[in-house]
Amino acid sequence: MTSPRMTGAAYLLDKSAGIYSRKAAQRVAKQWGYRKYGHAGTLDPDATGLLIVLLGRATRLSRFVTSSGKTYSFGIKLGIRTDTDDTGGTILETIPVQPITDEDILKVLCNYTGAITQKVPDYSAVRIDGQRAYSLARKGLKPSTPVREVFTENWKLEKLLESEVHLNVTVSSGTYIRALARDIGNELGTGGAAFDIRRTSIGAFSIEEASKETRNGRALLSMSDVLRDYTKAVLDEEQRMIVSHGGNVSGNLVGTVALLDKDDNLLAVAEGDGSILKPLCVFAGN
Repeated sequence: MTSPRMTGAAYLLDKSAGIYSRKAAQRVAKQWGYRKYGHAGTLDPDATGLLIVLLGRATRLSRFVTSSGKTYSFGIKLGIRTDTDDTGGTILETIPVQPITDEDILKVLCNYTGAITQKVPDYSAVRIDGQRAYSLARKGLKPSTPVREVFTENWKLEKLLESEVHLNVTVSSGTYIRALARDIGNELGTGGAAFDIRRTSIGAFSIEEASKETRNGRALLSMSDVLRDYTKAVLDEEQRMIVSHGGNVSGNLVGTVALLDKDDNLLAVAEGDGSILKPLCVFAGN
């Protein structure tokens, strides 16, 4: 896709370190001439990697993208605990690091595979009594952040140095990599803080498709391609008219379905029960 359709689009950005996700998305939107924009899945300012920027009416697709699993590479610096759970924070404690083997790491990773619970970091955007947790933490307060259930799989130990562990993992939406680094370090008895966090995929979207530039036609996706993870159904003209008014159409598909016209334009996102496709989000006729 070399130019955005006026209805909306998505841009696959390889975000650099040192910039907030919202600001990075704003730069992309400005390049492509969109006032309305958003992004699917926030990256910490110091983190790099895949950021799906949603432009125009594609912002309405956020919930269908953010639910996908995400893959990260990251390092854990052993022997320290910090207030932010990464190496960019203030060091609260240093701990001597005893020799650790690959087997030690793999054993701990087994305890962090599948459904696990993690405490959200103090420096996070969750709201505590109407305030962001990071705002409270910056004031020297201790926010009472929630404990959440998340899911992890496909751990890979890439490299183990004297006081550094380099890992890859796939996680569910809402997982904090900084919290994983903190908890794994604590279980190893050394403490730990994350560094070099890089997101390499979101669902079917890979960092290989992304661009570090804010205007690269190869990184721009149509709205229908944003839903590449989902089943698709092509509607005829009569069905298109029905859906454009929010009506149901017949169909034997189950789950979330992208409804397209013959030219691959996204008409709506629907929920199928095996006999009826009920629109959840309609674009045709709007």
